[in-house]
Amino acid sequence: MKTHLILIPALLAFSSCDKAKELAEQATSAAKEQIAARTGAGEGAKADAELQKLVDQSADGVIFRKDLPFPSQLEVRSTRREKWSGRLIRQSAIERTSEALQGTRISVSKLERAGNQIRHTIEETGFSIPSAEDPENVKQTLADPFNSISSGGKSSTFIKQENTWRAEPPGDFRSASLAQDLSPFFDALLVENALAPRPLWFSNKKRFKPGDQLTVAGDSLPMLVTGDASGSIKLTLESFDAVDGHPCAVFSVTGDYSRKSFPDFEGIFTDEEVTIESGKLWLSLIHPLILREELETVQTIKSGPGGSQSTRGQGSIQLSVNRSWKPL
Repeated sequence: MKTHLILIPALLAFSSCDKAKELAEQATSAAKEQIAARTGAGEGAKADAELQKLVDQSADGVIFRKDLPFPSQLEVRSTRREKWSGRLIRQSAIERTSEALQGTRISVSKLERAGNQIRHTIEETGFSIPSAEDPENVKQTLADPFNSISSGGKSSTFIKQENTWRAEPPGDFRSASLAQDLSPFFDALLVENALAPRPLWFSNKKRFKPGDQLTVAGDSLPMLVTGDASGSIKLTLESFDAVDGHPCAVFSVTGDYSRKSFPDFEGIFTDEEVTIESGKLWLSLIHPLILREELETVQTIKSGPGGSQSTRGQGSIQLSVNRSWKPL
């Protein structure tokens, strides 16, 4: 991918390919250690006793269930952090600007589903810049560089009528415009945000145990990446854990994928090219859901409102996504 070009000047500075390889291996090892530290790998969070009873597990491994009724009423609180080290390029009709992008992009939202009604509430959003003197402390928090119009406490409600998602109440012009933009993608948005089960999932006949591997590509990619996407991702089952009491399998993950014009609930559409250098995914054992992601990536993204990708970012990103999933 083109994003790897940012590494070339550093590699050319070494006189030996062996030395370059050694440094690359050290960097990968350090990245994996950072992920393990952040995820609490090996701590073994305890699953809720009633949910654990639903897990189909034997001495031969687990079956990833997709046969249980999916709740029609639920709440999902999603916390997303992207630690950026790269560049931000803004393009308009009159100018093009480029600047360093160092800091953490933060988004916390609550999604509520009651049948065919969805409410999305932004609880927190912004971009935190670390202090040069003490990188562990925040120097200041700015607006999200990829979505400067978002703000905490804002809610939007959508309702499905005759196979079309509309704003509620209908007189709100902004919500009506947003619903019109999102309606063709709304069902995919529900899947992406764990408000609906993923249509593709593991075989209900094969049991998996630690060490088993699976490559997801082609027609099976929607199992992990929703929307208009292509690529190949390799999974290795490592252990079993829980996310807020929900029993999960933890997979290590590497691979590449690209996705075009996928929106969020605020109407920001994004094109992305992603290389997953290392990381982990927490996949539910009782529903086709991804509940947690901890990834070291190199990305190129272009995003903007209403499908107009006017802001571009490129660089290394430590991605953390946690979804607290609660039936009501």
